Amino acid sequence: MPSIALSLINVTKRYGATPILDGLSLGLFQGEKVGLIGKNGAGKSTLFRLLSGDESPDTGEVVVTQGQRIARLSQEPHFAPGATVQQALEAALADHAAFLARHQEIHADLHGSTPEAEARLHDELQTIEHHLDHWGWDLQPRLKAAASTWGLLDLDAEVESLSGGWRKRVALAQAWLKEPDVLVLDEPTNHLDPDQVERLEAWLQAFEGALLLITHDRHLLDAVATRMLELEDGALRSYEGGYSDYLLEKSDREFRESRLTEHMQNRLRREMAWLRRGAKARTRKSKLRIQEVLDLKDNVEDRTRLEARQGLAFATGGNRSDALIRAEGVCFAYPGGAELLEGIDLSLQRGMRIALLGPNGCGKSTFLKVLLGELEPTGGEVMRHPKLAITAISQGRGELDGTRSILDNLADRAALVDTGNGAVLAHVYLTRFGFPVDQQNRSASTLSGGERNRLLLAKAMLSPADLLVLDEPTNDLDIPTLQNLEEALLGFSGTLLLVSHDRFFLDQVATHTLAWNPAATPRWELYEGPPSTVRSLREARAAAQAPARAEPSRPAARSEAVKPRKPGLSQKEQRRLDEVERTLAELAERLAKLDRVLADPAAFLRPESPGHTALRTRETLLSESGDLELEWLELEGKRAET
Repeated sequence: MPSIALSLINVTKRYGATPILDGLSLGLFQGEKVGLIGKNGAGKSTLFRLLSGDESPDTGEVVVTQGQRIARLSQEPHFAPGATVQQALEAALADHAAFLARHQEIHADLHGSTPEAEARLHDELQTIEHHLDHWGWDLQPRLKAAASTWGLLDLDAEVESLSGGWRKRVALAQAWLKEPDVLVLDEPTNHLDPDQVERLEAWLQAFEGALLLITHDRHLLDAVATRMLELEDGALRSYEGGYSDYLLEKSDREFRESRLTEHMQNRLRREMAWLRRGAKARTRKSKLRIQEVLDLKDNVEDRTRLEARQGLAFATGGNRSDALIRAEGVCFAYPGGAELLEGIDLSLQRGMRIALLGPNGCGKSTFLKVLLGELEPTGGEVMRHPKLAITAISQGRGELDGTRSILDNLADRAALVDTGNGAVLAHVYLTRFGFPVDQQNRSASTLSGGERNRLLLAKAMLSPADLLVLDEPTNDLDIPTLQNLEEALLGFSGTLLLVSHDRFFLDQVATHTLAWNPAATPRWELYEGPPSTVRSLREARAAAQAPARAEPSRPAARSEAVKPRKPGLSQKEQRRLDEVERTLAELAERLAKLDRVLADPAAFLRPESPGHTALRTRETLLSESGDLELEWLELEGKRAET
């Protein structure tokens, strides 16, 4: 069994009266890759600061196994004032540089030392040389490798003058240089472009030490994590596998808990009926039963409140035109700058959900501004439907007035807001987005990034739109909010233009991808499919456009005309169609039996109850049924040709 690299033992941390972490224990094993998720404010960053030594627990202890090298990366890395990129990288190897300096000192001290001192110095020298043999005697090759790996070209630039994405690259290069045994990362993908996220993913997959990864990037969690931890109400719950495994196991647990809640509600109804009949607390047994009923009532109310989920939705405008925006030969360049947009053609149709995919600085936000009319193209033309209703959230979140309160930013002093399904009190509506009533008079300037984002989404959902334009809507959102946003966008029947670094989010929502290709002219290419399909679609498109190789000529006498395929099914295909139909019917019967098992509340009462196995079997059968249905559709299509 692998050894523990890092552990928290019964840790409690409070800010005020309420504990953020309450008796929390965690063991991180060598070679284990753990993803940590939780709502904003659940205590993830607090946990990171405890592991970094920036804060101490109120009770309990944080234990790092002796001899373990730890590298930590915070959400917003800090560097020495005035430090260049080169100096920042060298600082990551300060311990290594100290070994080199000490090695020279020992050789100098050996001359004229006493026998006792010489023996001690030789022992120390042996330890240092063992370390240097492993790490290398020259720092420069390692520094060059780090700069190359993370794309750091200008080593003389001051780190603090760089953008957030470049500073994050420098911090990742520092962690990479340390070759740690334990790696603790807090939101490492923030500000990184897709290519750098892929590089980070490859490094973490190959990393052989212990990893604790705090991130909202669900794609990264799926690709890297071997265990998931969910932080909620100051406690941790563990799930084996990556993010998708976590979703399956959590849905299974929530299903069982919903069955238990239903069972408790039924029992509560019976017990409340007993109380209403006039039960008297005359005996000790009656008093205990009445108290049990009251405790049960509190328990059911707590569980029901936790399971309640507000449905969020974007309101759709009344425009029924198929063509909303058409761009023809659009070009754009800022004065004195390089051309960001070059001859783009795009027809924006109703119902399309387009993700813009490309590295930082390629012009994604600029293209949105040109399409919306905020910037005039320097070439070409953009035509918009005259009755087009647009709702947009920019990356800078400039749509909020920092001098006004949260409530006034939403409703402009109106008491009611129209959600499309009727009028709702404005302060009640805001509670759906995580703004308690007693905090709604706070100035918008005091909001965190995630809070500003949630407030803008709340405003956007009140404005009926034919076109919804969201620039980095997932920044600073926790995973539950991301899931709600995904569901709302999937339910939106209008058109969507979307920019985000969250690959999992884009794959869930997008129907098309407008991808940047530096080797193409124009550099923006439209593909039908989410971003994860772009690479294969681009390769297929390139292969189709490549000139066909000339076939060697053959004598005419030996050439044969290709016979056209007869319409309909071959005998073999007909037999396969019959077999598929029989199998689908059998699967439908088995699924119906499993559904009857799952409908029984007793199916999940104990670990050995049949509901657990039935649920896993049902998932397998549904997957098998889906594959067969696709095959059946293909065969049926051929049969219909006759």
